[in-house]
Amino acid sequence: MDKIIYILYFIAIVVYAIFYFKKSFDVDLKYFLGYLIAMFTFEMIASYVKYNLALYNLWVYNTLTFVEFNLLFLFTKQILTSGKTQKTVLRVSMLFNVIYLLTTFYYLYQGIYFETYNSIASISGSLLIAIVLFLFYRDFLSSNEILNYKKSLTFWIAFGLLFYYLGTIPITSIINNMKGTPIEVIEYLYNIQFVLLIFMYSCFILGALWSQKRVK
Repeated sequence: MDKIIYILYFIAIVVYAIFYFKKSFDVDLKYFLGYLIAMFTFEMIASYVKYNLALYNLWVYNTLTFVEFNLLFLFTKQILTSGKTQKTVLRVSMLFNVIYLLTTFYYLYQGIYFETYNSIASISGSLLIAIVLFLFYRDFLSSNEILNYKKSLTFWIAFGLLFYYLGTIPITSIINNMKGTPIEVIEYLYNIQFVLLIFMYSCFILGALWSQKRVK
């Protein structure tokens, strides 16, 4: 299952890198491409730390949370057409960063930063990015883009992101309380997350390939 995810990571990076440099869409993909690269890079680092160094790798994911959601906020701010909504995204991103910094300082003060996943920041980021994506769809539904939504790259990216981040909230909320949980239950939860990841990256890849190419 891990190999499938890594393959999807790599394919998505290649596809969006090509489209970014060819300027195939009228959407600036630099932040989204940065998001894809960050997800792949941090996953590789986490695997190396866990399997090669035999150390806790939760600090890698804690760092990824900061990078991941800030890149997503920057990307969603770009694809929103309303200036008022863009200001809302700015406020939402500031709120996330405050939550992230406060919880990180707390974990560092408690001496558990390297052993505990910052689920509060991750859940907050997921909820806040979901709000931003709903704002995107509100603007999208009132625009001419809705007439040809199947060919809209941003529609498919937002759909994949919304599906994944809302779906992972229940799993993230219990991740730090899974000690003593039967291995079958843990495997079941992680399998759900893998399915969500596969679905999200499939939306990214198929959406990019299917969307109508529009040269700037």
